[in-house]
Amino acid sequence: MISLLALAGPARAGAPRTTPVAPPVAQVIEAAAAEVAVPPELLLAIAIEEGGVRLAAHRAVEADDLVPVAGAIELRHGRLDTLALGARLMNTTEDALRADTDLGTRAGARVLATLGAQYGAGADLASWRRALEVLSGMDDANASAYADRVFALLREGGQFPARAGETVTLAAHPALPARIASVPPPATTPDYPGAIWFDTSCTNKCTVGRPLGNAAVDTIVIHDTEGGWDGSVATLQFDSGKSVQYIIDADGARVGQFRAETDTAWHAGNYFYNETSIGIEHVGVASDKAGYAPALYARSRDLVQSIRTRWTVPLDRAHIIGHYQVPNGNAIAESSPPCDGLDACEQSANYGGAGNHRDPGYYWQWCQYMEALGGTCTCADTWPAWNCTTDLTEAVRCSDGNVEIAHCADGCEVMPIGTPDVCHGVVSVTPDAGVPSAPDADPGPAVNGDASGGCGCATGDPGSGALIIAGVAIALRSRRRARRPT
Repeated sequence: MISLLALAGPARAGAPRTTPVAPPVAQVIEAAAAEVAVPPELLLAIAIEEGGVRLAAHRAVEADDLVPVAGAIELRHGRLDTLALGARLMNTTEDALRADTDLGTRAGARVLATLGAQYGAGADLASWRRALEVLSGMDDANASAYADRVFALLREGGQFPARAGETVTLAAHPALPARIASVPPPATTPDYPGAIWFDTSCTNKCTVGRPLGNAAVDTIVIHDTEGGWDGSVATLQFDSGKSVQYIIDADGARVGQFRAETDTAWHAGNYFYNETSIGIEHVGVASDKAGYAPALYARSRDLVQSIRTRWTVPLDRAHIIGHYQVPNGNAIAESSPPCDGLDACEQSANYGGAGNHRDPGYYWQWCQYMEALGGTCTCADTWPAWNCTTDLTEAVRCSDGNVEIAHCADGCEVMPIGTPDVCHGVVSVTPDAGVPSAPDADPGPAVNGDASGGCGCATGDPGSGALIIAGVAIALRSRRRARRPT
């Protein structure tokens, strides 16, 4: 196959470099299937189940990502290391497959073809069941459930969102037999009611128990996976050197648990923080400007509240932290306090654990998340100008060292960089109107045309002291801080 870069020809001297336009996902999958004679509808159904149809065509690769995946079917380090197998079959590196999603998709088609040949798959789609189970990289019970989900997609068909606004169409195959796998209940009941238990060995992945004692556990670390549910589960269940207690799906519908909270999972890249924390992975991509779904936040908060019934974890940003805030023990003391400052932490080699991880990224809404928990965020979590939350229901800013959150009954309008976002139909500004901001060039929210001092204090529950404002829009007159480019 001739690459798009080759078709583009050499760049003219002095001409700006351009990124080639990626072909449609459906076209890439069909071509990859044709190369190795696997059913294209099967490859597409797997990609839809995995969520890989939404992966960007070109991705930045971090060598030590907790969940490295490649291609539309998200090759990974599961019980079967399909990522390593795909690299061998394509005679390239794992990082090359991860960086170039379409190349990874071609590798995925080859892996599927290899497994199909090994397990006797043929023209009948149902004959691919065993190949699908092995491809999943999961334990037997969950591998069977995975194959069921792929076949359910094939039976029903439909239209599904893909990258760059594309919609892919999967034809229905109603003749496929229905089979619902029964996943046995866990030998040990998960700590969080309703969590799916993924039986995970601690060998070279975690430490049984809490070496510093249970009383030392006072922190929750928030992560994102950078891969879909299936690839993340298989990786976290079987890939050596990494583990976590929990995973939450992108739509908040599923929570999985890999190890008991009383065990020390290796998730932070800092053993002191591993010993003193519980880790929660969230299915998502830190660079995705769409951010994380409201249902994911809601499930995450419910899980955090459940964890707090068993452990003493204060509802503040020194104890509920992102992976990007974890000290890098190779640069500073492992037991150093978490980093406090979004830009500073994201860019510093001293934080993000030993691998300088940056998750959950700039689009995680810390103030909205902490407010709904009944806790507090800090000015380090926001900007000096009003910025909308990704669900467009609130606007947040830091004014004179204090956080303000405006609740927008008629939505929040995102404005161009350099202009503050606008909160329409302000219902309240939390938490307490009784503590005025110091006067400056920005008098704060307008109330029926009058200048008001705003709330000027850390976020918390709106309560009876909340400033009630009806039918007005908030706009900050000082220059707005630009968001970090992705």
